[in-house]
Amino acid sequence: MAINGIKSDGTSATVITDGTTHVHDAAYSRWKVVSEGGMSYLTTDVINPADTDAEIVSPGIPGALINGSKIVVGFNTTTAGANEASDFHLDGSIDGKNWVMIGSSLDDDTEPNVAGVQLHAVDLTSYQLPWYRLSWNDGNDDLTTWEGVFFVGGLANGVDEASVGVGGVGADPS
Repeated sequence: MAINGIKSDGTSATVITDGTTHVHDAAYSRWKVVSEGGMSYLTTDVINPADTDAEIVSPGIPGALINGSKIVVGFNTTTAGANEASDFHLDGSIDGKNWVMIGSSLDDDTEPNVAGVQLHAVDLTSYQLPWYRLSWNDGNDDLTTWEGVFFVGGLANGVDEASVGVGGVGADPS
């Protein structure tokens, strides 16, 4: 099963190996911080998967931004793909390399053949982990022409580019 991160140009051909690839590694891209209506949220560049039958994972979400909170996650399908029953969920990690699904799947049939925004409420009030990430299509359905963006809302106050600057090219975190 292929797991792909999102490259800085929006494609998803960067292979991630669970248990080995850390969220600080270049295979994970960076979030963009966007403000709208006085609220900040995280978003990715438009994802244009080169490998259309792979799981796509978001950049790492620092736990300090969402631990103990109720958040909103989702994606915006900008170009509809195949009519497949692809799933969407949130993973958590204690080390940024080994991941497990938090709770149950947020949606077992995301309808990637329909353009538009899909929102999911996530209750993390009982969770305190260093890292989270969004996961889409871990069943490896062939989504053909799908394109879209991931996003996370309901963040802790004081979010800026530096607080989510994990993955991609940047300063050495050590």
